[in-house]
Amino acid sequence: MTTQRANGSPDAVVYFDETIAGKRVQADGGAEVTEAAHGGKFAVASREMFEGRLTGRRLDQGDPPWRWLEIGELTEKPDHFEDETVWVEESYVYFL
Repeated sequence: MTTQRANGSPDAVVYFDETIAGKRVQADGGAEVTEAAHGGKFAVASREMFEGRLTGRRLDQGDPPWRWLEIGELTEKPDHFEDETVWVEESYVYFL
């Protein structure tokens, strides 16, 4: 298993898990949208759906760790989402 620090963060580690690589999943993820209101900004929470295949990359962050899975080969994603992969917290990922 190869590990690396994520973004130089001392509490975030990215590693590869071959047991999940290529599995088809669906996930609902959160998004934060910042909008101008009365000259200021505020955050609006929303839910977004993704479907694709797990890349096998995992990210553990913090203590106790939050566990994230990376999804690629996206067949379903929000219209405005332009990235080819997305990180989703593990508890929001459902195997198909």
